[in-house]
Amino acid sequence: MSEPLILRRLCIIPTIKCTLCCKLCSNYIPIFGNVEHVSIEELINDIDQIFDLVDYTEWLQFVGGEIFMRKDLWQIYEYCLTYRKKFEKLILITNATLLPCNKDVDIIKRYGNGVQVQISDYGKYSYKTKEMTDLFMKNDIPYVVKKYYGEMQHYGGWVDNTHFEDRGKSEAAIFEQHKNCGQVVMQNFHLYRGKFQGCARSLLASVLGKIIPAERDFVDLYDNIKSKEEKREIIRHFNDSPRVSCRSCVSFSENVERFPAAEQL
Repeated sequence: MSEPLILRRLCIIPTIKCTLCCKLCSNYIPIFGNVEHVSIEELINDIDQIFDLVDYTEWLQFVGGEIFMRKDLWQIYEYCLTYRKKFEKLILITNATLLPCNKDVDIIKRYGNGVQVQISDYGKYSYKTKEMTDLFMKNDIPYVVKKYYGEMQHYGGWVDNTHFEDRGKSEAAIFEQHKNCGQVVMQNFHLYRGKFQGCARSLLASVLGKIIPAERDFVDLYDNIKSKEEKREIIRHFNDSPRVSCRSCVSFSENVERFPAAEQL
């Protein structure tokens, strides 16, 4: 029997729709355009499939797009309670442009201290930040606010990773970049519509057809050719070496140019 497959962060994307249209969006929302929400049924199937492969994850995250655009995701947060022993904390990421619906709040409260709402505060664009934090305080829902405007922006602001051409870096430079990549260091694994990767940029650029990932870069949850153990082994080694997407990535190192977050198109 193989060793348990334990992840640090398992991030599920239930929607590509967003209330903002950010020029440097790392999830490429403006390029996707008007994509439909992932259905509740599909999300439940994906959750069942991924937890059949993964034994445990510290964080089970939901991010968009903007998750609070949906008034039905409480069903997913409630469904995830059936897997409560397989993750430490539920993480919800929002841009504070919309408040969660009452059903969201009711279900989120059931997690107690096992949940955290992470608010990306984009200043004038995140006009619900105060109302949202008041709501969470009133309902004893843990939250954190990350400042993305003015001076001292979180991570110094955003980088421009909207280009997909090979940047011509040497193999040594690509390996060094990969070793220090935030996705690798923080072990961020992302899932969208049955496709699972160790890099959000690689995953979403692949969905857009901008990048063709190597076979070792992804797992198709519904692939009937690979066995469960084969899929688990691919996931286990996602971060062992650079991905195809690394060749076009600007990287997130300290010397890479930063831009103000959430500049709108």
